[in-house]
Amino acid sequence: MPTETPSLSLVGVSKSWPGRDRAVLDDVSLTLQARSAVRIGGANGAGKTTLLRIAAGLIRPEAGSIRLGVLDVEADRTAFQRRIGFLSAASAGLYARLTVRDHLRLWSRLALLPATERRASCERMLDALGLRQLADRRVDRLSMGQRQRVRLAGVFLHDPRVVMLDEPTTSLDDEGTDLLVAEVERVRRGGGTALWCAPTSEASTTLNFDTRLVLREGQLHQER
Repeated sequence: MPTETPSLSLVGVSKSWPGRDRAVLDDVSLTLQARSAVRIGGANGAGKTTLLRIAAGLIRPEAGSIRLGVLDVEADRTAFQRRIGFLSAASAGLYARLTVRDHLRLWSRLALLPATERRASCERMLDALGLRQLADRRVDRLSMGQRQRVRLAGVFLHDPRVVMLDEPTTSLDDEGTDLLVAEVERVRRGGGTALWCAPTSEASTTLNFDTRLVLREGQLHQER
């Protein structure tokens, strides 16, 4: 697990999309320290997903830099992304005919986990997200909340340094939300950090955020 160093730093990040009157992100800077959790709220279309995808190295900003410890995303994108656990708000990412266990095995290989660690990691996530009884069930036979748990299991499977979660409580019941919070806290205890994006209307969770921000008109503001 990670060492005690600043986990993630965004400096002067800007991004525009065609057809928008103003920049989606306008000179945004944000630093996440080890063991911290930051929540970014905002209205639909405020740019939360864009910010998260830039922070994860999935899309490039027009200006600014993103670093994870000593790693610069542009200098070594592959090494950078191996240290990230990313959950998209989109419902994609699951294969209907694969079982829950099949997904975890596939993701453990894609994450380049050593062969000696894959089984233990998959088994741990079955328990951590309450999926043990569903392990051999195809995902097209799961409820929406159960599918969300599967997707979350993939986020934490490889012990990422930073978890980036876009609307992670979507479709989750109270138990699922509690299991998610427990995994985020596990990452924090190991020296990692979490960036959690959610709509303004999201119900509160038991997770104790160090910082609460709101993205509005391309800028981050302290939540009132």
